[in-house]
Parts: sequence; structure tokens; C-alpha cells
Amino acid sequence: MSNSEKGWSDYWEKDGADGEVFVNAQGERHPALAEFWQQQFADLPDGSRIIDLASGAGSVFTHLPEGHDHQLFAADISHVALKAMDERFPNVTKIACSADQVPLDDGSFDVVVSQFGVEYAGNAAFAEAARLIATGGRFIALCHVRDGYIDSSNRAQLTEAKLAAKIDFIDKAVNLITATFASDAQAIRRAEDDFVPAAKQVGDAIGRTKKGIHAHLFFGFRKLFEKRQQYDLADIVGWLDGMRGELEMNINGLKMAMQLQVLLARVIQLPMLKKLIVELIIVK
Repeated sequence: MSNSEKGWSDYWEKDGADGEVFVNAQGERHPALAEFWQQQFADLPDGSRIIDLASGAGSVFTHLPEGHDHQLFAADISHVALKAMDERFPNVTKIACSADQVPLDDGSFDVVVSQFGVEYAGNAAFAEAARLIATGGRFIALCHVRDGYIDSSNRAQLTEAKLAAKIDFIDKAVNLITATFASDAQAIRRAEDDFVPAAKQVGDAIGRTKKGIHAHLFFGFRKLFEKRQQYDLADIVGWLDGMRGELEMNINGLKMAMQLQVLLARVIQLPMLKKLIVELIIVK
């Protein structure tokens, strides 16, 4: 499982467990979402081919009119989300993939939709949406607003991930475990003097923001340290070195996600186009 898939699967197992997306920082839903999608679906021709990119568990499809005969497809990187959708919409064709790499032919759909998802796969996902649209088709997308639920969560996690990197938590953990395995009392004291304040800072960060790579790093190392008799030093240091790369990747990924937050959701009409031109207002 890729880091991206794991992150979104974690979201759908916890925050999105009931199959719906959140809108604001308090995790509240907004009634305007239902009205928006109902309006978009109201005048679709019978039997329209529709795909939801970065579909999650199927929030958008809850707003289709009763008794419709549209052909529905959903693409999402998270198997957990698609499994949740399967319980709600068993007749939807589901595809586990990233929104920027959908394994379907050009022009396969009359309508491509996305709600708070496609932007997280980057600009390439918008080009992929254009590729999938048939001539005269439509691309309708709502993108997450600044200070929305996911944006707020990303900002908090980024702050704490950067803290863990800044205070060299991993290097101090390596020094501590190395000294402990060497049974060097002096080296252990020095390592503890460095590590304990850093551990307190990350512990305080977990108090502010319970989930994120800082928490995974903190609890993972604590477990390994407590059960160190069951491991070789190389195994623990190897895990910490792997987490170094994970931490950097997480920070870069969160920065990218935040750069893609948009201020305004737009309906994009693409008649006769095979190329996508999108105007996005990026929140600085």
C-alpha cells in the first residue's frame, strides 16, 4: 500500500467512516452541498455515463434523483472507501486507482464529477478528468476550501511534523538506543539529556494534534525501546532511518496538499474540448 493510499484509507476508516465528507474545521456538513449536486444532476439526459474521481465512499451519488438510469463509476485510491461505497451503492462500478491515473479509455464519460478529492491528486488529475470526458461532456468539481476540515487537519499535522524534524527527534532517538545497546552509562546519560526534552515536545504535540506522523514516530519508537530485548539494534535503527524518509515525504506531501486548497468551487463546462483549461484561485 502506498503512503497516499494508506493516508486516505486511514481517513475513511476514522473521520469518514460514515461515508460522508466533512466541510469545516469542526467536521460539520453543509446543506448547500446537497442542493448543489441536485441542481447539477437534475437535467442530465437519461442513461448518462458518470464517473466520480476521488470518490471516497460515494457522497456525490447520494444526491442523484430517485429512479435514474445513469451508468455510475467511481475511482478512488482507497480500498477502504470503495468497500464502504459498495455497501451503499452496490451497482456502482468501482475502480481502485489514483485520480491522475484512471485505467479507462478517452472520452468514456458524459459527466466527470469530484467533491473534495480531485485536487489532492494534483494538476495531473484535472488533465485526466478532461481526457475521460466525451465530446460535449461536463466536468463538475467542488474543491476543498481553506480552513475546511481536511485543510485544518493538514495544517495541524504539518506543524507537528515540522517540529519533529526541527528538534532532530530521530537523531536523538538513534543516539539513545545505540547507547542503551552498548550499555555505556555515560553515553546513556548524555543521550537521555538530549532525548527527554525532545520526547516531551513531541508528546505535547500529540496532545494538540492526536494523529499524524509525529504520533506514529513517537509511539513507534517508544514501543521498540520498551521491547528492545526482542530486536537487534540494526532493526531499530533501520526503522528510525526509514521514518526519516517518511517524515520528509509527509512534510512535502502536506505542503503540496495545502497549496492545492482552493477558495472557490467552480462548475467547469467542457463542450467540444479535448484539453482542460481551469481557473483556480489558490489560497496563499
